Amino acid sequence: MSDTDTIEALVTKLVQAAPVLDGSTVEALVTALRRDARPLARSIAKVTELVGEALIDAGVALPALAMACATLCDARLGDTEREAARFEIETLLPIPDHGGAKPPTCVVPDVPIVKLKKRTN
Repeated sequence: MSDTDTIEALVTKLVQAAPVLDGSTVEALVTALRRDARPLARSIAKVTELVGEALIDAGVALPALAMACATLCDARLGDTEREAARFEIETLLPIPDHGGAKPPTCVVPDVPIVKLKKRTN
């Protein structure tokens, strides 16, 4: 069985068994994905690990993971399609915590826009 067949079989197994996640299936999928050096495979592996650790909701992530794995394994698709799938799958990654700090707010400029003048050089 090739890596692409393995990846597709493992992600299918995860989707079919949902909402219960089998830890050994998650680990096997991550291992198979890590053998693939393409950026999409690395992104899928990262999200799969987070799903396995319950840091990303499986109900939200599994359909996207299945589509990304299908894109990764489809030899007819090229880099453009894989990059689009990578972008989509990375939207599932958690936003970093800022240690309880407030998010940045809008700042009022020191000079109102009506006071600005066009440069003449």
